[in-house]
Amino acid sequence: MTGRRADDEDAGPGGPASFGLSDTVRVAAVLRTEAGDAPDFTAAARAVVRRLRDGFTAAAELYTVDEDGPPVLVAAAGDARTRSELAAAIAARPAGERFPVIPLPGALAFRGPLSPGRAFWIVLAASAGLPAAMARSIAVSVRAGLLTHGPAADRADALRDYAELLEDTARVRGAALEDAADRAGAEAALGETLRAIGQRLTAQLDIDTLVQDATDAATRGTGAGFGAFFYNLIDQFGESYTLYTLSGIPKETFDGFPMPRNTGVFAPTFNGTGIVRSDDITRDPRYGHNAPHHGMPEGHLPVRSYLAVPVITPTTREVLGGFFFGHPEPGRFTERHEQVAAGIAGYTAIALDNARMFARHRSMATELAHSMLPAVPDIPGLRIVSRYLPAAAGAEVGGDWFDVIRLPGGRTAFVIGDVVGRGVPAAAVMGQMRTAIRSYALLDLPPSDVLHNVSQLARTTPGATFVTCLYAVHDPIDDTLTYANAGHLPAVLIGADGAMRQVAEALGMPLGVGEQYPQEQAPFPPGMRLVLYTDGLVESRTRELGAGIDALLAELEALPAEGDLGAACDELIERLTGGRHDDDVALLYVDHRGAHRRVASMTLTSDVSLGSVREFVAGRMAEWGLAEVAESAVKVASELVTNATRHASAPLTLRLFHDGSRLTVDVADRAGALPHILATGGIEHQGLRVVDAAAPRWGTRTTPDGKVVWAELTTG
Repeated sequence: MTGRRADDEDAGPGGPASFGLSDTVRVAAVLRTEAGDAPDFTAAARAVVRRLRDGFTAAAELYTVDEDGPPVLVAAAGDARTRSELAAAIAARPAGERFPVIPLPGALAFRGPLSPGRAFWIVLAASAGLPAAMARSIAVSVRAGLLTHGPAADRADALRDYAELLEDTARVRGAALEDAADRAGAEAALGETLRAIGQRLTAQLDIDTLVQDATDAATRGTGAGFGAFFYNLIDQFGESYTLYTLSGIPKETFDGFPMPRNTGVFAPTFNGTGIVRSDDITRDPRYGHNAPHHGMPEGHLPVRSYLAVPVITPTTREVLGGFFFGHPEPGRFTERHEQVAAGIAGYTAIALDNARMFARHRSMATELAHSMLPAVPDIPGLRIVSRYLPAAAGAEVGGDWFDVIRLPGGRTAFVIGDVVGRGVPAAAVMGQMRTAIRSYALLDLPPSDVLHNVSQLARTTPGATFVTCLYAVHDPIDDTLTYANAGHLPAVLIGADGAMRQVAEALGMPLGVGEQYPQEQAPFPPGMRLVLYTDGLVESRTRELGAGIDALLAELEALPAEGDLGAACDELIERLTGGRHDDDVALLYVDHRGAHRRVASMTLTSDVSLGSVREFVAGRMAEWGLAEVAESAVKVASELVTNATRHASAPLTLRLFHDGSRLTVDVADRAGALPHILATGGIEHQGLRVVDAAAPRWGTRTTPDGKVVWAELTTG
């Protein structure tokens, strides 16, 4: 028998013992058995004190006391105490207690009845560290063993006490064990709950959703009547401002109240110095000292129980905000509720830190992407809507782009492209490809040549491993759309009657891979619409590309031709992506309205005189009300026709086009050689010098069957 557990390394000889259910049962069984197995009462007493001395490494004595008689030492192990000390303690104790425990100088004495008028006393040195409750258990057990040598009636009574001892011990210790198990289960459940909440919060990158989820979870976890979370954000100018969320009550409940200030009650939370938990905040000495309300504002929900927990980022120890919980009844928040709130506050701080960092990176990426996108020019007769949306997940800039380029002769180039990949490398490639296409477009090259030249450049551009692009040119003079495609998704043409068809399918390989890019032409009169897009609009992890294109066509069919076209495109994107797209989305929607446009053409055969050309141009200028440029227009047309008839064979075509701000004069022929002004001042193409002096801009472009020489004059 021992009074210490086997694993009680810190308890030295005679040190304090830790008694549990098994200790009580074991001690009781050993002492009862030792005493019961002895041949007589005296031997039983000696066996008991010896076992006590060995078990507790402390002196032990056993006395018998007859009614009103002195203590008689029956057995001792170690230094015996004087009978007088025990006798004095016995005389001073209250009568009637069957198993009393009495402290003596340097010892502990405890008693058990033997027979009417007779009892035994055990004295154990204080160094044993025996708890009083255990002393009573020892007395009951020793009595059962000693009375083995007594009358049968006394033995039966002792065994009843012994059985009750074991039952009481089992009941008390069992209840303690159940309570400990309940506490352990509650702690495990709390830990699991907090872990689940933490996983959900730290995976959320949208700040508004995050703080509302955190407030809802903390309010439920604390059992509060309502909860609030006040948190700080930084605006674009670096200024701090405070927002809040509510849970358990409508947000308009707090609309008329001012933001909390650093008062005595709120300061520990906003300063991050600690948690405040009060059974009745209205009785807190810090409450009610601040004007003008001196407590809660009029109309505020009643708050008695109060709990507030700061939310502090673990990286910089910055106070991000604080949770505040209230209940109209006092004493509702416990230590466990405080633990729940503190745990959720910790996860919220980590999640807010992540969300704010993501928001900063995403903002920079979005700004970079938008800074690389063009400003869409105002093109007469065209209504153009452009959209670029960065991916809803991730904080890196993508490689999608679009462009709208004004070309000579009232023509317009439309570009949509996609560089595979994300981050700065993809953005850098995108910027180079966009610049290259714009540069070749401004050289007035046809679509097939533009893509061919850019493809050659892409082969030597680091990182340009997979780049797609669709390039289309609208010519308002003959109402056509000429296009070529480098591995991009097809464009959609929508007729005035709503009929749709996809064009530019599979015309060429991606840039850097393909060599030749065949171009095609389609009518594009007023009333027709053109749609260009990137794969982020139609493809996702949950939808294949083909199904996405079918969905786009269905949406375009229902898209109204009139009204707010920008809002309609926004709604189209929202419906197709569900508000959360895995990739960047670029969209270019062109509605050919054909507002102000005047076109006139004249076929020039070999027998057409220059005089008839001048008469034709002057007549159109008078008819169109362009008297201010009539003289220049006649001069430019004469020189262009003269130059063409000298260097190219008939038939030629003279065309005039006015879009409201520019007059374009051009001559188309079937010769491939491009005219130019000689830097040496030679006489070749001297008429072009006249054109150069009369027109702010002039140039040439190749066509499938020849070339066009054009000049522009500014009107009105």
